[in-house]
Amino acid sequence: MMQIPISSPAVLGRLKNFAKPFDFVHAPIVSKSRLGLEKQAEKPILVTRYTKNSAEWLNATYYNVRTGKPCRITLGDSKDPNIVPVKSYRQVLNWYPYNPEHKSLAPGGQTRCDQHTRGILERDHVIANRHRPCGKEIKRKLDQGLIEHPDANDGDGSHFRCKVYEGKIAVDTETIRWLSKLPERAIQKATGLNRQTIRLIRNGKVVKASTFQKIVDFRGTQLAL
Repeated sequence: MMQIPISSPAVLGRLKNFAKPFDFVHAPIVSKSRLGLEKQAEKPILVTRYTKNSAEWLNATYYNVRTGKPCRITLGDSKDPNIVPVKSYRQVLNWYPYNPEHKSLAPGGQTRCDQHTRGILERDHVIANRHRPCGKEIKRKLDQGLIEHPDANDGDGSHFRCKVYEGKIAVDTETIRWLSKLPERAIQKATGLNRQTIRLIRNGKVVKASTFQKIVDFRGTQLAL
């Protein structure tokens, strides 16, 4: 059972009909595999009132944030749509030995580690072919919105996602030289960028990655003609 603080507008937006600002709710980990669901978007998001008495959790009334309907939970299987299977603390712990170690290779170093790998793992060699600024390695899932539990808890280990927020980048010299031969009006019409941004690019200043991509697409179109 997870304790969720209503500490940001994003979380409150999902729970505005179930909780008040700066309140707490409890959220169990739904067993997607027992529900027979394939897509994460189909999995219910359950919340209930906060209580420290764990004896009340199993018999409490829960609400599906996606539908607003009340339901109950069970630690076993259920075909009743109003009774949702959830995971116990023991079940979550038992799956830890089967979680793949994505940062390592299997013995021999030829294949990536998966949930069936056994033995002494080997280091995965990293070759950096592009450098991108990346912020702190910290989870802000609750600040972005409630609550999509990692698929690693489902035990299949098939999903491994990492979002990188790119900083500003400088346009390469060859592209700057190519842009200097074109009139600003033609670049503005083709890319939708304003003239101030175009001048920044021509002067070698850093711009957003999305802005740089517009220049790359424009150049690719011109070279294809």
